[in-house]
Amino acid sequence: MPGAREQIRSLVHSGDTFDQPAPELRELQLEAARETFTAHRERVPLLRTRAAETGVDEITGLDDLVPLLFSHTSYKSYPVSLITAGRWDRLLRWYTTVSTVEPGDVDMDGVRDIDEWTDRITAAGHRPYITSGTSGKVSFLNCAAGDLSFLHDILEHLTCWPDPLPPKPTRRGYLLAPASGPMRSIDGFRWHADVFAQPGETRLLTEDAMRVSDLMSSALLRRRIAEGAATPQEISSFETASESREGELAAAMAEIVEDIAAHREEPLLIAGMNNQQFTLIQALRARGVADGSLHPDTLVLSGGGNKGRALPDDYQQQLAAFYAGVRRVRSYGMTELQGSCLACEQGNYHVPPWVIPLVLAEPGEKLVGSEQGVVEGRFAFLDVSLEGRWGGLISGDRVFVDFSPCACGRPGPAVLPDIRRYGDLGGDDKITCAATLDSYVRGLVH
Repeated sequence: MPGAREQIRSLVHSGDTFDQPAPELRELQLEAARETFTAHRERVPLLRTRAAETGVDEITGLDDLVPLLFSHTSYKSYPVSLITAGRWDRLLRWYTTVSTVEPGDVDMDGVRDIDEWTDRITAAGHRPYITSGTSGKVSFLNCAAGDLSFLHDILEHLTCWPDPLPPKPTRRGYLLAPASGPMRSIDGFRWHADVFAQPGETRLLTEDAMRVSDLMSSALLRRRIAEGAATPQEISSFETASESREGELAAAMAEIVEDIAAHREEPLLIAGMNNQQFTLIQALRARGVADGSLHPDTLVLSGGGNKGRALPDDYQQQLAAFYAGVRRVRSYGMTELQGSCLACEQGNYHVPPWVIPLVLAEPGEKLVGSEQGVVEGRFAFLDVSLEGRWGGLISGDRVFVDFSPCACGRPGPAVLPDIRRYGDLGGDDKITCAATLDSYVRGLVH
């Protein structure tokens, strides 16, 4: 008989993944938590140390998971100097403390930059997904080959849940993204195109690959400019390069706008982050494409926050109005999660069965209340499906989680739509364990 983790992963193929009997699922989740803790404690040094320091030897209940959770900053706890100085072996050593990658499995000989570093890890059978680095640092989140396969299963079987689309390549595709890059959104868009777009009928915003080095250097320079530390030459060069790049992307977007306008009566696939999606719908409106006029079998994928551009407060309402009548994925998620919490008919985001939600007090040290009714706090979780890293994480999000049965008829838990970042609520978004974890990891690589 397969183990609990495998049983939970297999629910992606069930009739309704999110409609599982709550008592049976909770028992299965706890057994899966025990399995994943046992497996990852041996392979992830940071988890092993955390378990020893907190005295957690086994998982008997949800309270045992809380001391083992990593902060969302743990995956960017490396010193930037390792990258600026080209200490790729030391950076790999850091990576092996927060993932299941073994140092001897990755060839670092001759690595010249951070992009080659990520390529070498990918060549070793892992995928180091990054998150945006507005502070000058990016998070590196390891995915094993099995994790990537499971992600593909999720999108193939759950896209547009609760009325999932059959995996048929029938649409004309538009990806408002680079051709490639180590970001889950980029891979996800490409995989959706493979499943839902006609072969050879997908247009990209740019044929260039996204470079981690460009992303990090741009963020670092922006920070230096804000601090008044950048030289006039650095600022001038940055502005010239930015203007040139923006011009190229604007021209590419204009071509996509014209193509969508010409094919609006056909089923389309339009995928892109919210910033790009908002730019697109503004241009389509200006081109005379009316709200709600796209083919009803059009599939729209969007996501991401407000980083890098100030969108209007009603941008979500504007996206909903323009894409009225099409198939649109609605979800709450993050790169750290396998898949997302998907919206039901009532607009509540149901937590997938391979994710154990943990609502914590703001400092991130203890569970809030009981698993009954609506609970407010910091969103944390254990994703038991992950193989490439420990799936226990404390996020920066303030949420309301309803553990009662949803009005849609399915059992909870479900995250309610009022989701805010603690950093946007006037606080410092400080997690108690973060400094301890980050300090430990830095000590290993110096």
